[in-house]
Amino acid sequence: MAPEARLGWLRTPGAWLWLALAIGSLLRAYLVLCTEGSFDVAIKLHHGRSVHALGLIEYYRRGPVFNHPPLAGRFFEAVSVLADATGLPFRVLLRAPFALLDGVAATALFALFRGSPWRYAVLAGYWLNPLAWIFSAYHGNTDSLVALAAVLALLAVARGRPALAGVALGIGVGIKLPAVLAAPALFFGLDGWRRRAVFAGAAALAGVAVYLPEAAVDPSLLVRRIVGYPGSGAQTVHGVAIWGVWTALELRHVPGLAGVARWLAAHNTMVCLLPIVAVVWMRRGRREALDLGATVFSCFMLLYGFTSQWAFQYLAWSAPFWCFRGARYATLGSLLLGGYIYGVYALYCGNPWLLGLWDHVGHAVWPLWLRLLRDAAVVFCFISAVWIVGTAVGDAHRARRVG
Repeated sequence: MAPEARLGWLRTPGAWLWLALAIGSLLRAYLVLCTEGSFDVAIKLHHGRSVHALGLIEYYRRGPVFNHPPLAGRFFEAVSVLADATGLPFRVLLRAPFALLDGVAATALFALFRGSPWRYAVLAGYWLNPLAWIFSAYHGNTDSLVALAAVLALLAVARGRPALAGVALGIGVGIKLPAVLAAPALFFGLDGWRRRAVFAGAAALAGVAVYLPEAAVDPSLLVRRIVGYPGSGAQTVHGVAIWGVWTALELRHVPGLAGVARWLAAHNTMVCLLPIVAVVWMRRGRREALDLGATVFSCFMLLYGFTSQWAFQYLAWSAPFWCFRGARYATLGSLLLGGYIYGVYALYCGNPWLLGLWDHVGHAVWPLWLRLLRDAAVVFCFISAVWIVGTAVGDAHRARRVG
């Protein structure tokens, strides 16, 4: 029997779909209500109380590690004030909105696959994807909103609404700067320079609006704190590598490669952005919604594969876009990377239920199984990035020959 025939039941909603949705919902509720979250939760509580005590501009001046846009800072402040006023746990109030908004991302994804017979499988797959629920409901940061902004902007582009797409992406950038990574793909996904101009203008206006009034008071301060943020190193406080082919696989210690590794790390932004822009340009003619979703995914995967800077929650950005690259690839990649993240978090919590405090300082040594899982995740992303570039070059060359 052909694989499509064996999996035909996934084309229609049934008990399996409601079970998947129920499991995903219960997972999110459990993580929000019962777990403490990562160390980011404590950091966000500090941010919120500091913004409330000092004001946002003054906290930017005094807190050099505060790299969030103003809208995020005001959100942390509001949640901390609400927690103090009601007695409800900050960890719950912080993460509950992102867990709920994950349902909006799932709905937008379902709408994008409306013409596909596999749309129900896509919906269930995203709702159960560990890269979705672990970051929206457990981790305690705003990174899942990068994915939400990008997928909503993609839906608007697919429906011929460039202004709405620009507003969605602009607000996303106003919450977390890396949402801008999806901008080149969405820009060229629109047909005609007029629509592209509308998209760019709406994104710029929305972005500027959410950065006010702080940007009007001291724009250079915001540029230094947000745009100038160098990123996190790809290792723990104990020097355990968490990402990167040069760091995790220790290629930087191979004779003759140390200088290359140092140069790539020093020029990390260029090393990541140039392939992204090149791939988007080579795929600029592929404007169907599913092709465009694959291009957005490529932007994130190229960063994952080539970056020398890393934080675990970066993987939240691409969560809705795995399905645009096919079922087998999406399943393998999501389970591999989700398994790696879950393994790290379970180690730091000291239990598989992710209960208790997130103790990254107390785990100086990672077990062999986790290091092997890390290496497999890193290699998977690096090979994927190389494959994306190679495929784009090959397709562009064939198109030029035919043309």
